[in-house]
Amino acid sequence: MNEEINLQGDYNESAVEQEAPKLLSKKELKKMKKQQEKEEFSWKKEIISWIKIIVFAIAMALFINEFIIINANVPSGSMENTIIPGDRMVGLRVSYWFNSPKRGDIVIFNNPEYVEGDSPEDSKFYVKRAIGLPGEKVKIKDAKVYINDSKEPLEEGYLKEEWYKNAGYDTGMDYNNGELFFYVPKKGDKVTVKDGVKTLNGNVIVLKNTYMKCSDGTDINKKIKTDVTGEQTLEDGTYVVKKDCYFMMGDNRNDSWDCRYWPGTNYVSDEDVLAKAVVGYLPWRGFYSHPSYE
Repeated sequence: MNEEINLQGDYNESAVEQEAPKLLSKKELKKMKKQQEKEEFSWKKEIISWIKIIVFAIAMALFINEFIIINANVPSGSMENTIIPGDRMVGLRVSYWFNSPKRGDIVIFNNPEYVEGDSPEDSKFYVKRAIGLPGEKVKIKDAKVYINDSKEPLEEGYLKEEWYKNAGYDTGMDYNNGELFFYVPKKGDKVTVKDGVKTLNGNVIVLKNTYMKCSDGTDINKKIKTDVTGEQTLEDGTYVVKKDCYFMMGDNRNDSWDCRYWPGTNYVSDEDVLAKAVVGYLPWRGFYSHPSYE
């Protein structure tokens, strides 16, 4: 009897040792299988998940475009041949977070003349090259730019072509596609004298040393001496840049509406500066040239 009991006891203990791990493993697998069967695919959860991803992506894109870069289309030819009309480019806002524009930088900025609801929408932002820095004297003479009475002009290898329009020639001649334009002001008009040329809203009204009469018989040169108002220069073609402002011009000097012409202000304030243009990507133009004048 004792031997049978002992044999029976030995057999049962061995069986438990062998079968226990197998039974535990099966239970775990069974439990996992039941959990998977309970979990059902939810279209609602899937859609919400994708919406979150899309919203996050849009928010990031808006943040980047508002604070990091500017993605812009250039409609005009004022910066030819550096930037061609229709080009898409990227400007870096971060370039001027801790630094100011340098001479030679291609700068994207708010148009100082833009009036909401009155000006063309595509004129809200301009892109030009920084030429004069805060407090500097910029002199334009014989198609050359001189800074602070320097005897040597700026090297401007980026200009599109020979510069002849509003270029500081002693003749005061101002051309538009080879033609001369005159505009006779009426009483009350505010006339600006720049570079030996008298203009009203950008229209040439009389060339330097040219005699003309207004409708009332008054010599227009005498009339302008008493009527001229607004921003004045120290001499023909000379501009003194205001504090925290910049003097901007396009690379296509013969077809660029820039600081030389703006009535009321000839400068771009620091607060209107938005970004530094860095690359043209559609079509691919590569990285823009920003010559160093230091």
